Amino acid sequence: MAGSDLDTELRRAANATAESILNAARSDSERVASHSEGAIEDRRRALKELKEAEYGADARRAVANERHAAMRAVLMSRTQVVDRVLERARALLPKASMDERYLTALGAELSEALTFVDGDDAVVRCSPALEPAVRKALSDRPRVRVEPEKEMGTGFIVVGAGGSVVVDGQLDTRISRSASSLAIEIHARLQEL
Repeated sequence: MAGSDLDTELRRAANATAESILNAARSDSERVASHSEGAIEDRRRALKELKEAEYGADARRAVANERHAAMRAVLMSRTQVVDRVLERARALLPKASMDERYLTALGAELSEALTFVDGDDAVVRCSPALEPAVRKALSDRPRVRVEPEKEMGTGFIVVGAGGSVVVDGQLDTRISRSASSLAIEIHARLQEL
């Protein structure tokens, strides 16, 4: 019986050793699995934060691009409004040049323009429609010649002796010179609406 007890004892010891090895392997396996799950979760969290940062940057870029596009559209619309207002003002110039207020101020404007040139030998060019008012305004300056020209727009041009100095008093030219100031004023009025 000694052989059978030895055999039983060896089996029991082998089973206990196997159980101990198996328990150690399970413990190691659980520890490796837990560590792997933690590493995977850490990597997943880091990847998620990275993607959120990328998506956040992309979203901020997209929002900024849309804001710029909207601002560009608003500015283009405002510029078109300014252009339409200036076009409309230019369209009204022929009527305005025959308005009593303009004709009343014409003498003072011509006198001011003539101060920049040799007034006695100057030439004033104007449209045929404006010629009578210009002649009337210059009635006290007989040496100033008045030359009506069909191609002239509204207002007048004063040319000094020899053509060395030209004073452009055309209304369209005045609007062109004042366009940037007018645009600022129009933009300010648009914001009030």
